[in-house]
Amino acid sequence: PRGLGLGAATDDPIALANRAVREANTAIREKDAVGLRQAAEKGWLAATATADVAADRLGRPIPGGLNGRLRTLEEVERGARLRPGVLIKPFSVAQAILHGACFYEDRCPPESALLGILEDVQGLAKGQQPGAPA
Repeated sequence: PRGLGLGAATDDPIALANRAVREANTAIREKDAVGLRQAAEKGWLAATATADVAADRLGRPIPGGLNGRLRTLEEVERGARLRPGVLIKPFSVAQAILHGACFYEDRCPPESALLGILEDVQGLAKGQQPGAPA
């Protein structure tokens, strides 16, 4: 729910990704481990919101879970003739690292790696391929 500041499927994925990057930078500067974990989870929520928006643009129902979102991103890759995995990989990394390891297990990667993952999610939300200039 938006009121909790965690994001929801209806949130703007770009705004959510931008917020995750800003909050991660603040948490790093302030040595705030809890803030870093929260920023990581916001990055994951931005990735899921991106898949939800993609589904909506394809005229599909908003996917209800991880598998539905993965299928949606695969369809986008095929439809746009993108290299297979170019959208799936940052989404899967966000799920495994941001949502799983960092947020739930409190095992965040080094700060620079975490920021790199968040920036990839930010690019995904903006429709950029990972590693492409902003």
